[in-house]
Amino acid sequence: MALLLALSATGACAHSDPSHPGQDHRVPEGVSVPTWAELSPQQQEKFEPLRERWDEMPASRRVRALERAERHARWEALTPEQRERLRHGARNFRDLPPELRQKMRASMQRVHQLPEVERRELKQRWRAMDPEQRRKWLEAGGPGVAPPPAD
Repeated sequence: MALLLALSATGACAHSDPSHPGQDHRVPEGVSVPTWAELSPQQQEKFEPLRERWDEMPASRRVRALERAERHARWEALTPEQRERLRHGARNFRDLPPELRQKMRASMQRVHQLPEVERRELKQRWRAMDPEQRRKWLEAGGPGVAPPPAD
């Protein structure tokens, strides 16, 4: 968990998927990737098939494995209602035209850089809007980039 928090804090990602060009497969400087002996007993159980190779695997591959396991654990901890809300949001995002998806990504990056109080206010305002108001705001640049549209 500390590794992933460190990765998040540096803005780095351990992916090497060519379909995500902005994501780097290198592990950021200063981030240590755990050896087999440093994994928790739960992690060792989960990664048992990799036991013999773990310490020889590239650091980026170990980080990706840890990230996937953490995402899976978070998903498993969600209620069915929370999972459906996430699926619904993913479908909505997928159905946006490419230029609006890009604006949404840029907007979310800006929102994540805002102080917590401002972030909460923007989220509340976003949730209070109907889909058409949200689309207009997004077309203008989105939360954190453009002011909300006038009603």
